[in-house]
Amino acid sequence: MDNSHDAKQITFLHGAWRAVLHDQPEPFRKSLLLDFVSTDVIGRLPEYTTLKNVLAECRQQGAFQESYIKSFLSLRKSWGQLTPESRHTILQYIQKCGLQTSGLQPLEDDEAALTVRWDIANRLYNGARDLAYEACRLEGLEMLQPRSLPRGNDFRTLVQRGQRTLAALLEERINIDKTAVTMAVGYVTPVARAKMKNNLAVAYLDGLDDLRAALFHWAVHNLQAFTSLGIFTDPASMHALTDLEASVLKEYIEHALKPYKQEYEKLRASVEQMPQDPTIYAKVRHHFDNKPTVH
Repeated sequence: MDNSHDAKQITFLHGAWRAVLHDQPEPFRKSLLLDFVSTDVIGRLPEYTTLKNVLAECRQQGAFQESYIKSFLSLRKSWGQLTPESRHTILQYIQKCGLQTSGLQPLEDDEAALTVRWDIANRLYNGARDLAYEACRLEGLEMLQPRSLPRGNDFRTLVQRGQRTLAALLEERINIDKTAVTMAVGYVTPVARAKMKNNLAVAYLDGLDDLRAALFHWAVHNLQAFTSLGIFTDPASMHALTDLEASVLKEYIEHALKPYKQEYEKLRASVEQMPQDPTIYAKVRHHFDNKPTVH
């Protein structure tokens, strides 16, 4: 293999692996590239790694050709599970490097899906999340690190208001996304619906983790509110929780979060049952007024 062809394959692998990883931050789990990289290379990498390390190990092991073949075979198997953006990027790298497509082509809905301005939708959602988290903070829930001393409040009130705020935030995610899709395409494609469900799931899990941590943080600073659990004999004098006390407290909080989990399931079902041409969310419509172009 000549140096020019070698360089093109390396360029393709870097671009294709980045597209497969999509939004994964570095360092990422090496298992995410298990089907795309030489087995010998995977075996020598740490559990968490970076693309730079993967490429360096491939060079060290002389494994670019094996990884190239393995990647193309895996792409053909997983092509339908990738995002439209990932497929688009991979096809661009194939064209850029002058390689054979091996049958890889855009899916039917890809061109339409690529016109959706997810960047605008994400920016709008992030702004809504900032407002929601600030509202939680004013109630006494320190949602983000570093966490300050929480304001006093009633635990039950905190849980109810926190869950209500985050449930409204999930609805905001749906309304923003469906507007982005409808304004760009005119209807909800199967690919777009899958993307909306994924966005909702990510928003839910992030919110659940942050609310869970905020409630535990509040609880640690307000142990007197949990004397009814029967394990805090003298909360006012305690400086650290035992493993048993922490476990009981976390279980209590987990049970209190059940309504938020149930609300997520309802919202997820609403996305599944959403009509092809959902109502546009007037609040954010003007952000999507300009006709988008394929990225």
